[in-house]
Amino acid sequence: MSDVSSLSTDAARKLDDYAAKLQEVYPRPGLLRRKDTETVIHGPVGLFEAVTDAGREGVKLQRYKGLGEMNPSQLWETTLDTNERSLLQVKIKEVDEADDIFTKLMGDVVEPRREFIQDNSLSANVDV
Repeated sequence: MSDVSSLSTDAARKLDDYAAKLQEVYPRPGLLRRKDTETVIHGPVGLFEAVTDAGREGVKLQRYKGLGEMNPSQLWETTLDTNERSLLQVKIKEVDEADDIFTKLMGDVVEPRREFIQDNSLSANVDV
């Protein structure tokens, strides 16, 4: 059994008390997979420690304005890998209205874009 003193939460210590029972229920170790690494997990304490160690490495987020800013491996992971991507067909019923909005938002003239943003900003739903 792992050294319980390394745990920082009461819940993890309680899980450690049940480790023997859990090992009967789950006789084989688990496997935590993260990108290029695999960690064998031998119960709840091992899982806690593996996740805590991974958390210490930190999370790296990167945003791109366009596909041209990505290196080849990033482009493969996010866009080109056919096992991971999904393609949806988009049908536009009101072509003229869609073209008008596209021209306002992506066009060279600033004033229509500013008006569109002012008119619609309070009713926008933003995913956070």
